[in-house]
Formats: sequence, C-alpha cells, structure tokens
Amino acid sequence: MNIKSSLVLTNPWWNHEKINEQFLLGRKRNEFNDIIERMNNKRILSIIGPRRVGKSTLIYQTINYLLEEKKVDNKRILLFSGDDPSLFFNENDKLSDVLEVYFNDILEENIAKLTSKVYIFIDEIHFIKNWQNYLKTYFDRKYNIKFIITGSSSMHLFKDANESLLGRIENIYVLPLTFNQFMNFYMTYILKEKDLEIPKIDLNNLDKSIKKLEEIYYNQDLKLKIQKILKKYILVGGYPEYFEVKDVEVWQKQLSDDIITRGIYKDILTMYNIKSPEILEKLLYYIASNNSQTFAYSGIAATFGIDTVTIMTYLGYLKQAFLINILENYSNNIAKVIRTNKKLSILDNGIQNSLLKQKEIDNNLEGHIVESMVDFDFRLLCEKENYKQFYYRNSYKEEIDIIIDRNIDIIPIEVKYTNQIESSDLKVIHKFIDENSNKEINQTKFGIVVTKDILKREGNLYFIPYWLLNI
Repeated sequence: MNIKSSLVLTNPWWNHEKINEQFLLGRKRNEFNDIIERMNNKRILSIIGPRRVGKSTLIYQTINYLLEEKKVDNKRILLFSGDDPSLFFNENDKLSDVLEVYFNDILEENIAKLTSKVYIFIDEIHFIKNWQNYLKTYFDRKYNIKFIITGSSSMHLFKDANESLLGRIENIYVLPLTFNQFMNFYMTYILKEKDLEIPKIDLNNLDKSIKKLEEIYYNQDLKLKIQKILKKYILVGGYPEYFEVKDVEVWQKQLSDDIITRGIYKDILTMYNIKSPEILEKLLYYIASNNSQTFAYSGIAATFGIDTVTIMTYLGYLKQAFLINILENYSNNIAKVIRTNKKLSILDNGIQNSLLKQKEIDNNLEGHIVESMVDFDFRLLCEKENYKQFYYRNSYKEEIDIIIDRNIDIIPIEVKYTNQIESSDLKVIHKFIDENSNKEINQTKFGIVVTKDILKREGNLYFIPYWLLNI
C-alpha cells in the first residue's frame, strides 16, 4: 500500500464520511477542553500519558469538534500514527515523506503558502525516527500548521527532544481518571444519569470550599450514591476502558496484559536497551506489595541483587511511563533530599489490585489504597500547576504523607482514612505547621487532613472526606 492510499483510509472525513461513533465514545474527559483552548496557539501541542488512557479518543473528539463546530475544511485535517507499518515500515521511512504526499497529492497546496491553517495529528509519534527534528524545522519556518502529537510516556516525547523543541511545545497530561472523573463516567455508562457536580476545592480559600461542600455532605442519598461509586473506583482504578468491560476479573486480566506487560515490553523497551526487562515487572510487583512505603534505593538493589544505579534507572523508567510515583523527602537541604529514602507507589490503584490479584478490598487495605490515590490526585495538580510534591520524614521518624510546595507556600497533607481521628494522630502535622508558620519564604499557613467522612475546619487544619476531594 502506498502512502496516499494509507492516509485516505485513516482520514475518512476527506470523503465526507462521519467519524465512527465508537471512536468518539459517549462523553469527553476534562482534558478535551484543555485541548480545544489551545487549538489557536502556535506551539506544538503534545498529549502525554500511558497507553490505553484515552489519548486517541481525545484526538478523534478534537477532530470531530473541528469538523462539526469550527467547520474546518475536511482535507485540512490530517491524522496518522507513528506505528502504522504502511507508513513507517523501516527506519528509513521519514516523517517528511508522509507530509510531502499529503500536501502535494491530497491538499494540493504549497506548504509555504497555505491559504488557511492545517491541523496535523500524529498519534504515537515516538515511533518515528528523528520526529523532533522534523517538527522543529516545520515550526521554525512558520508554516501555517498546528501540530497535535501524542506519546505513551514522557520519556518518548522528551528523550533527546528537550533542547530542540524548547519554547516550541506545550504539554497536556492525560492520566488515569481521578475519582471525580470516574464518578461521572460511571453516571453516564452505568447509571445512565446526569453528572454529579462536586465543587473544585480552592486551595486559596478553603473556608469557602468547605461551605460549598457542606451542601453535598449533608445530602444523605447523594452521599451514599457517591460512596458506593468510590468503592468501585478503589477496586478497578481510573482507566476508562473499564466501562466497556465491567467484569472485575476480565478487567484485571486486561489491565495486566495491555497496561503492565505491553507498557513495559513495548513502550519502555522501544526506547532503551534494557538487559533484564523482567526486573521492571518484578519491581512493579514489589512496589505494589509495599505500596506508599519508603525505600532506600540501595535496599531495593540488595533485594534484587543488582547495583543501585540500575535500580534508580529502572524506577525512573517506570515513573516516566506513568506506572509509579516517586516522592522525595521534603527538606530545605538539597543534599539531604537526594540522600534520603523515597516514597514509592503504584500510580493507578486498579493496576495495583491487578498486580496483587485483589478482587475484594478490606478496610485496612482500603486506607493504604486511598493514600496512594491522594498521592496521584496531587501529582496531577502539581503537573498542571508546576508545583513540587514531596513526603516528609524527620530524624525522629515522624512522617507526613504529602507536602505540596506551591512556590508561595507549603501545604502539608495527611491521609487519615477513618472517622476516628485522635489528637495524637495529628501531632506531627501540627508540629510541622508551627515550625514553618513564621518563615518569610516556604511559609505554612494551614494543613489538610483527608478523611473517610469528616468535613470540618479545626484551627489551621481542614478535614475533607476523600469522596469530596475534587482538586
């Protein structure tokens, strides 16, 4: 098959055909609006996230929006994939060859003299050799083109590309669904009801946020419905394809095959020459079995019988592939941050349960899973707002689950997934606030305690149930 024939097949709107409804799904992720807002920006837009999280669906939804809402000429939208063997059969096949056929044989316009904007969507771009150099050239020549690209992890999009695309690219992270997103997918696909609106928490005005949340908190019927959905989310996690599968046993096998195994043996191995890829999978099981615990790299290395540098490298791969989260210990001393233990957790709780084959969650396990879910929620916030995320452990082995450095202040966050919280449980977070409340920089004014079902303010602590934690 030649390039033109292949492109015609993957771009049915050129022949005035509608996009298959199966590609569009019944609802849109929150990130869809972020993408649409950036359509008029000149910069290359990269959509980054793990496999099977819905990046391709977002692309089709965006194309449909351009066709139906913005009335963009159908042939001014091009879509192809970097792992399409009919376009890129070997490493000698070039991105420029595909674009040359498109502009010459399909659009029939000179790329340097485009009459109006062209939208070029490239899915899984990391499979294309030297893709960043081609995009840099097109961008720097100021062609009237908007590039929208996707990659299955940050390593694919930024290995060898940081310098060449600096100032030319902006990123949208698409990760597994947060609980709030999952809840409204559940309302659409399972209950066939309208969305439940939980107000976003404003970290700059938590008193106002608490008042808004009280309206939902004291609605018992609504509370029971949301808490029932939360039980399901704690078990199955945030990958949207669950709503096509629904059966937990089938879903966990699919997670294991599609996300874990292929994520390791296809995504990571395509970029790096790893001598022992099976260690990556064993590391995932190890972290899942000790989720949200702190580790020294040297200790993990001793457990696996390999050197510390290799362990650090492999854990970095897993983080960049959005399979795990790694938190440094918070300190004003950079050298101490580097030396101290790291807190490791599986990024998606559904993957953790799949790894450990857990089909039922008891109360004790539930608390550990919710802690890693809170880690994930705040990682998303930090990625979006360019904050820094840590955990805290001092020389007395006193710990705080999460520390958020917002550049203007520091917010300590404790996860106490229970309805019986004693004053002794809050001793460390109170001490941290007292010690940092009078600093000129990195000042701490308040803390957050994530609970099972307590909503209140008590002094400089805000207690918020996880089921209402929409950040």
